[in-house]
Amino acid sequence: MTEKRCAMDTREIVSLLADIAGQVESLIGEKGAVSVFRYAGKQLGKRLGEGQSGTEDDARALVAKFFQDKEFMDEVALDGHSVELSGCKIGLVLNDRGIAAGKHALCNFGFGLIDGAVESVTGKKIITLHVSSEFHAEGFTCRETW
Repeated sequence: MTEKRCAMDTREIVSLLADIAGQVESLIGEKGAVSVFRYAGKQLGKRLGEGQSGTEDDARALVAKFFQDKEFMDEVALDGHSVELSGCKIGLVLNDRGIAAGKHALCNFGFGLIDGAVESVTGKKIITLHVSSEFHAEGFTCRETW
């Protein structure tokens, strides 16, 4: 069996998504781009949790696994109603472009993903919000709450 190879690595995919977000923003503005990407993330989150029933922790564990499986994050630490994302590729790409993480359309895709998965698994609606971001030698760490 041959090993499956992707034409682009995760960082290249995130860069492409950032380019797309920039184009969407130029067409419908920053708030419009944030809304579109958050909606897309929420829809994916709902699909991720489809057919599953459980707690918020179960839903967030699904999201954490998704982000790690897709190599968007190195580590996802859940603690009550907050999460710390370490080695965030989205934050790194945005930082390289001189864009602050947390309010960008790509960040809102992730927030929507959390919201959609929690809603799908628990039936409870939440709104994920950005708390802080920090660039350091090991990468980028973001903190979110809901």
